[in-house]
Amino acid sequence: MRETLIAILAGVLLGSPFVAPRRAAAAEPAARVRFETLEVFVDSGGQALAAYQFELAAEVGEVKIAGVEGGEHPAFKSPPYYDPAALSRNRIIIAAFNTGRDLPRGRTRVARLHLYVSGDKAPEYAVRLEAAGNAEGQRIPATVTVRKGEMK
Repeated sequence: MRETLIAILAGVLLGSPFVAPRRAAAAEPAARVRFETLEVFVDSGGQALAAYQFELAAEVGEVKIAGVEGGEHPAFKSPPYYDPAALSRNRIIIAAFNTGRDLPRGRTRVARLHLYVSGDKAPEYAVRLEAAGNAEGQRIPATVTVRKGEMK
């Protein structure tokens, strides 16, 4: 009996987990998550743009691509094609083509990406135009740029 009392007393004095009150675990602050859009523009100068392909990667920040929307010109209004496997690697490859006659010239928005951005770092993107072509299937000189859209 004496040994049992000594064991209980030692447990109380040493802060046994069976006797000592449990402390609440400190809650970690939740990562800040927001919704943003990123608009992608291709500028084909004076030539008609019939096809394009670009690769976009988030080089800074935590970004998850939630969806891809088409462009502003009727030729690219439908959502473009993209590589779903690339979404898991913080990058995406997007392409579209149109064989019609009503094609955009100059700067036109070809896609809008819907993004979930986590954390406090502002994302930084790298975008590279892989190809741009005309209705005859010939490469044309063009540039690609991105612009942050709305945030929610």
